[in-house]
Amino acid sequence: MTSTAALTPRQVSSIRRALLAWGDKYTQDFPWREARDPYAALVAAVCSQQTQMERVLPLWERWMAAFPTLEAAAAADTAELLRVWAGAGYPRRALAIREAARRCSAQHDGALPRDPIALLALPGVGPFTAAIVRCFGWADDAAAIDTNVVRVLGRLVHGDLQPALETRPRDLIETAERLLPPGAAGRWNAMLMDYGARVCTPRPHCEQCVVARLCPARPRFAAGASAEPVRAQPRFQGSVRQWRGRVLRALREASGAVRVASLVRTLAADDAEASTVREVLAKLCAEGLAWSHRGTCGLGDRPESRSATLESTAVKGDSR
Repeated sequence: MTSTAALTPRQVSSIRRALLAWGDKYTQDFPWREARDPYAALVAAVCSQQTQMERVLPLWERWMAAFPTLEAAAAADTAELLRVWAGAGYPRRALAIREAARRCSAQHDGALPRDPIALLALPGVGPFTAAIVRCFGWADDAAAIDTNVVRVLGRLVHGDLQPALETRPRDLIETAERLLPPGAAGRWNAMLMDYGARVCTPRPHCEQCVVARLCPARPRFAAGASAEPVRAQPRFQGSVRQWRGRVLRALREASGAVRVASLVRTLAADDAEASTVREVLAKLCAEGLAWSHRGTCGLGDRPESRSATLESTAVKGDSR
């Protein structure tokens, strides 16, 4: 394993020059990367958590159209948030953005804090999200490390084929900070993320790599070593995640409160599935994504007045 300390200034310069030149040709032009808007960067970073980039842009555009400012996000109704987030998965991320916005309103004069410690204290903000907000929002020198960046740096500097498993996190942080070009963090971070997604993939395209001659992992791949994806996506069909999506979709599409019995009849084909629907609904309520009261349920927060919900509304598609 090569250490970060072993990199010479000339090697650092060569790596930066080659990768930035690649980035000038191939880095994707996402709007939050040039907006110099910390809130836009925050939304993009949260949207991209556990989500492929081709799905991030339409989600980001929907969100920014509905909630263009921190103030708008802080004031949003839970059901409204979840309808905008529809189909994106992991809907608790939508609530995290709102909670961060509310914290900013209460503690930071309605703006995202630039101080790294205060930024990391916000709900839903970890090191990667904080770095994205800092580098794209304020052009601060902050190294953003996601799974793609881990793969590039772990191979290029440390010679590991599967850096997510083999390279120590503190070594990756040290490497990311050493290679970060001062004054060009946004450009550099965007390039590294795209490079890991297009060139230094789990099964790398070394013949396309502009830094292959500097990469200690390259000879190992050339000799026949391989790197399988670290973690396969869990089976979606029949999973709890799929059932969560079904229940949330039914609640989103309902015109009002829904009888729990109607929801179960609509979604479940047998007693086992009926039990699953009820368990999923209970979990969604515990997470603040739905509500259930006296045999009725709905999306988001329970209405203050129950008078309008005494007459149940059937779920779309329920003809029984």
